[in-house]
Amino acid sequence: MFRRRWGRCALVLAALILAACNSLTVDQRGVYTSSATQTITGSFEVSEGDSLTTVLVNGVPATISGDTWSASIPLDGAAILNAVDIEARFARGEIIRDRRTVVYGDGTHATVLPQGTSLSNGVGLRINESSFTKLGPVIKSLTTIDTGAIAPPGTVLLDECITRVIGCVIYAKATTASAPTIDDFDVALDAFSGNTRAVVTLHDLFMTIGINAQVFGIPTPCTMEVTADSIGIDGRYTLRPDPANPEFLDVNLVGASPTVTTTGVDHDFTGGICSIPVIEQIVSAVLPDVQTLMQQNLTRILGDPDGSGATDSPVADAIEGALANVHIAGPIGDALGLTLASTLQTVNNDASGLGFQATASFTADSVAPGAPDLTHTVGWGDTLGPIGTTAPNGSGFDVAVGASASAFNQLLAGETEKGLLNVDVTQLDGQPLTLKSLLDLIGAGGLVTTDYPLVVELRPEVAPIVTTSPGPGGALGEMRMSGFRANVKVNDPENPTTLVELVIDFRTGVGMEFDGTGLAFTFAQPADEDFSATITQNPLNLPPAIVEAVFRELSPRVFAAVGDALPSFPLPQFVGLSLNPVQIARQGTGFVLYANLTPAG
Repeated sequence: MFRRRWGRCALVLAALILAACNSLTVDQRGVYTSSATQTITGSFEVSEGDSLTTVLVNGVPATISGDTWSASIPLDGAAILNAVDIEARFARGEIIRDRRTVVYGDGTHATVLPQGTSLSNGVGLRINESSFTKLGPVIKSLTTIDTGAIAPPGTVLLDECITRVIGCVIYAKATTASAPTIDDFDVALDAFSGNTRAVVTLHDLFMTIGINAQVFGIPTPCTMEVTADSIGIDGRYTLRPDPANPEFLDVNLVGASPTVTTTGVDHDFTGGICSIPVIEQIVSAVLPDVQTLMQQNLTRILGDPDGSGATDSPVADAIEGALANVHIAGPIGDALGLTLASTLQTVNNDASGLGFQATASFTADSVAPGAPDLTHTVGWGDTLGPIGTTAPNGSGFDVAVGASASAFNQLLAGETEKGLLNVDVTQLDGQPLTLKSLLDLIGAGGLVTTDYPLVVELRPEVAPIVTTSPGPGGALGEMRMSGFRANVKVNDPENPTTLVELVIDFRTGVGMEFDGTGLAFTFAQPADEDFSATITQNPLNLPPAIVEAVFRELSPRVFAAVGDALPSFPLPQFVGLSLNPVQIARQGTGFVLYANLTPAG
């Protein structure tokens, strides 16, 4: 009987169109709820001479009114992913099945969060001191030293009586005639507990100073040019989320002033009476030491004018401006193809580097054809704690970035909407998937007299979730998937006949590895007890035992194909430098990438 059935199907499969006159529809798809019950509704059509006898929802008869039906079903909070099986039975014996998944967060085992919910401490970043030498040139490239802010024109450097005999004999007032200029500068960083040290070195400074002197009451205007080989500005700075806009950092100088050192200071009178050789020597003799004068005044000018107030010291302002160009969220979101909205919550300055914790909200800007448009994600109420100074395997690293399990579920939901899990399997063990090769898995390929190419179309109804539990078999994490629809069809665009459709539920271990271009998911083959398949369409009336046996044998290849088909996540550049993975590991409930910084390729 089985042989005759397959022989007949083989003859007509290319042109087969099964027009079932009876039909069943289900209104709900991809439901997320925090209610303990869910109403499932739909409609049906009955062919002439037939009648609907019952609609069962999870084995419970639905209420039928006209051509519609409805049923209220209890949900299991511990399960989270609740399977809903719908079965319509007709008087002539036809049975139509469908399947839906309801994601239930009872507030104890899990919660369902509206898409785009901002998660507290959802992402974290750690920058170790080992990266500072690599970041110095980058920070420099992003920094603009506004010498006009350091000593704008008109800045008073000297205003005092220099020589006094009874009355003031020589009085001088020196002010900057124009903003100083520099040829170059360097930035060096050093970590301390509570603050970060930044040494900014200005090279080849040039400054024009106007001197208005009174010598025995006679006005003596002069112009002096001052040069310095280098000016060192050594200060410590605290970093915190900017109170006005926590997407950015607020940088403040510790103490009233930085330590300023000068080397190679020289001066020359270039205008006015002071440029006359004899007068120049006299004025130079009575003027204070120019190097000391510059050092004292730069120390004053480069200080913080209002302490912890809104006005910053010039160098703090320059560093803050540079860090405003360092966007953590943007590159990560861009690399994942998602929008990551993030605001800083805490900044930890310690002796080994800097730690940042921030909110997270991963969202997709569009929904791919055939992908679900998700309304919620699954959250665990967890946060990503501070990232340690070494990777769990003991290795050092430059930069680490991570996300909590709840944030990772947002990421998975966004990627699901972008089509990450829309996978078409067309090969089996490296060869084209055909009807014969499919049945060969259980030794029944000889029953096929005419072969046809097949495709297994995999489409999710809801997003997979990672849990806070360890992954089975030592995997990085545990992933649960429900409602993954597998449609086995003839691979013919003009006649894509469905042979069988199944809905797959599974629990598996998930990992991530660097594949040379980005982070790729790896899946473990689910154990038998963690895998189930429900047949929803079987137009050829294939024996369920045969279908289940075939697909159980096929599932390892399907999971391998899913892993191969899923695109890897490109690693974001960090301020223009590439991340070279050191380890990918769990921290608490979260997932963290530990990496070293290398020049961008």
